[in-house]
Order: sequence, then C-alpha cells, then structure tokens
Amino acid sequence: MRTEITRMSEKIKVDDKLVRIIGIPFFGLVIPNATGLVNWAESSYVFNVFSHLYFIFIAAVIWEGNRFLLFRNYQTIFESPSILKKYVLILGLNVFYTLPVSIILLFLWKWLTHLPHIRTEIILVTSMIIIICVIFISNMYEKVLLVKHTETEKLRSAQLEKAKIQAELEALKNQIDPHFMFNALNAISYLIDKDTLQAQKFIDNLAEVYRYILKSKDKDLVLLEDELVFVNAYAELIRLRYNESFHLHMELDAGRSMNFLVPPISIMVAIENVVKHNEMSEKHRMTLRIKQDEDSLVISNVIKLKKQVTNSTKTGLKNLNERFEKLVGRSILINDSEGIFRLQLPLLKLNVG
Repeated sequence: MRTEITRMSEKIKVDDKLVRIIGIPFFGLVIPNATGLVNWAESSYVFNVFSHLYFIFIAAVIWEGNRFLLFRNYQTIFESPSILKKYVLILGLNVFYTLPVSIILLFLWKWLTHLPHIRTEIILVTSMIIIICVIFISNMYEKVLLVKHTETEKLRSAQLEKAKIQAELEALKNQIDPHFMFNALNAISYLIDKDTLQAQKFIDNLAEVYRYILKSKDKDLVLLEDELVFVNAYAELIRLRYNESFHLHMELDAGRSMNFLVPPISIMVAIENVVKHNEMSEKHRMTLRIKQDEDSLVISNVIKLKKQVTNSTKTGLKNLNERFEKLVGRSILINDSEGIFRLQLPLLKLNVG
C-alpha cells in the first residue's frame, strides 16, 4: 500500500506495507511479554492466543494512528523553522495520541481479564515503553519522508526547469516564421514589379524552403548536412531578390557535416542578419563565406552597412544565442574587427563510435 502525501502540486509516496506487516505483530507480541502483561505458563493456550491478538490490535491502533497523524501534519513539521521545533512537534503528536490510547486500552485489558498481577504500575511502564517505541519508529518515518520529499522536490524542480526551457525555445522558434515570412513577402512584392519570371522562381524556392521550416519546426536539433542543404535553397532566394548581388561560398567537408548537429533554421537567422544590415547592389556585391572550424561553423562577410536599417527589432542574434546556449550548451561568438563580421556558431558532435 502506498501512502501519498500531497504538498502543493507534489506527491510523496511511501511504500511501507511490508514494514507494517512485520512491525505491528512484532511489537504486539514482544512488548506484553517483556513487561509481564501475559504469562504463558499461568494461562491456557486459548487465553494466551486471545491475549496476543488483543495486544497486536493495540499495536495496530497505535501504529496506524501515529502514522496517520505524521502524514497528515508532515507539511507543518517539514516547514518548521528549526530542527528542535520539528522534533517537538513530532514528540507532541506521539505523546498526545499514544499515551491516552495506550492507557485506555491497557486498562480495558485489565478490566476484561481481572488478572491480579496486572497492576497500574505495569500499565504505566508499558505505556512509556510504547511511547519510546513510537518515537523511534516516527523518527524513522520522518527520515524516509525527508528523503522522499527531497527527491520529489528535485524532480519537480527539474521538470519545471525543463518546461521553462521548452517554453523559451518554443517562443524563440516561433519568432522565426513571422520574420522570415515578412522578408519573403517583401521580396515577392519587389520581384513582381520587376520580373514576373523571377518572382515565380522565387515562389517555387520559397515553397521548398518553407517546407523545411515546417518539417524542422518541432525539432530541437538537426543534422548539419540537412541544414546546409536548406541554406543553399535559402541563399538562392536571396540571390533572386538582389539580382545576383549576393553570393554564398561554402568551404565545408561534406563527410564531416554528417557528424554534427545544429539548431534548425539557425544559419538562416545568421544570413538574415547579414542581409538586413548590409548593403547589396550591383555596386556593392556581398559574398558570404561559411566554413567549419573544428566543432564550430564560422560565417563571415565584409561589412557594408546600410545607411539606415528599417524595422530592426535587435533581437535576432540575441534569440539565436539563447537557442544555442539551451540546446548546444555554448554561446555564439561575434567579432567585427578589421571590417569583417564573423559569427561563430557552436556545433554539437554526434557520438558515432
């Protein structure tokens, strides 16, 4: 039988069925024999069996009652400001319940049996022994409950942290789609006015790109190889939008890219950041370079800042960094010295034996 103690939103489970099955008869048999309440030699077999069943009944009433009180008041005991107060509360519960119940049931036994050797002194001594045993057992219960509570609290904290991180990741990923669609619709609008054939080609590529976005939306990590295939398709959209003024140059080993994971759409966000802040025209062509450096991906470009950046939320790289910290365990690195902007994205290596 599992007893559950509810504290706020948690449940502490204690499986003590076996302990009770053994402990209750044990104390019901040992204590009356040790204190002289029963005497096998002076009584009949039937009377002795009845006597021990009665004392097992007393042990059960006292055990179950104290157990109920401890479980019922465990939250108050656990939240006590000091260890001394906690044990005073436990002791108070034990004495408050055990002493009157023991005395009443033992005097009832005396009244039922009319045995001359059962004196008041023996009943009081037996009651004190019972209280000592109860305090010992309650202390063991309290230790078990404390361990269970600590384990439950750790699990609860871990679950809350996991839920928090998951919620944050979902919030970050959900910001990608609106931003991407906003830029894509602007590009289509521009191309329709300029070149309808290019606009149609752009829409076809957009469908392929968005298919990947939907496919990877619920994934925290994807193969770098798959992400790079997507990046090539996305780069084609940018090239069409800017009429050959954008070029993507990759320096990657195809074999190595199969051994690393990366958060989905992360390279796209990095490219969007470059496109958003730099001028791209026939006069100012942009070459974006991507190469792998050990367990990182380095994205670099010559800085050609626009005179004015519109619709900037300044959250793209910040959100990207948060995603990498949560999923890869490392931050992105940014360097914009000597007229070159470098963005280093950490990769998660697969265990391939």
